[in-house]
Amino acid sequence: MKKLFSTMLIALVCTGALLAQGPVQKVVTIKNGNRNGISHTLQELAPTNGMVISASDNDHLVLSGPKETVAAFEEIIKQLDVPPVAQSNVEIDAYMVVASAHADSHNPIPAELEPVVAQLKGLLSYKSFRLLDSFVLRARSGERGENSGSVEPSSPAPEGVKISYHFEFNKVRVDKGETARLVRFDNLRLDINAPVGINTKGEVRWSGASIHTDVDVPEGKKVVIGKTSGIEGADSALILVISAKVVD
Repeated sequence: MKKLFSTMLIALVCTGALLAQGPVQKVVTIKNGNRNGISHTLQELAPTNGMVISASDNDHLVLSGPKETVAAFEEIIKQLDVPPVAQSNVEIDAYMVVASAHADSHNPIPAELEPVVAQLKGLLSYKSFRLLDSFVLRARSGERGENSGSVEPSSPAPEGVKISYHFEFNKVRVDKGETARLVRFDNLRLDINAPVGINTKGEVRWSGASIHTDVDVPEGKKVVIGKTSGIEGADSALILVISAKVVD
């Protein structure tokens, strides 16, 4: 960026359209609120021939120096003083699905997950699938997001003992794909801690597991992010499914 504007400055100063006519002073209005950033860039580019850049208030910069240099810097300000790019809001639906080697007809899967589960049945050898928990999370493009929760385990456990989870990602952003927008997650992670039994002392035994990855999700599609085993015994698995869409 600095090299680009340095080249622009040299070109503008050298052009015959700008005649050196002694020092001048020009007040330039900053229209889009980035006075500090623009001032910093200009200070980096300022030559040592008497050019002075100062701020009169939050909306104006004062340029003082040779006429041709002031005109060149005014042109650079026009290139820098543009409205900020609007950041998209992303809505994420996350589903934690428990797969088991045992048949279970008492916990039907929600209708919106049936196509995903149908695919999983063709790939995995589990006999039943049930929804452990789900949540909706909103985050702004370029920012991080997180959500925590807890849910009752399917097997008996001491009162107050629940499965706990924490979901987070470092950054979400929206990119154009070949056929649809892609929602990109950097360092997406799900950590889960579940009770798996009670030892001889009457203490709860816990099993921790996690799913950790970078992932691209086509907008509006439900995507299996990963699976981890052991939250309800060795013959079970936790499967994370998410979908994402851009919202106003």
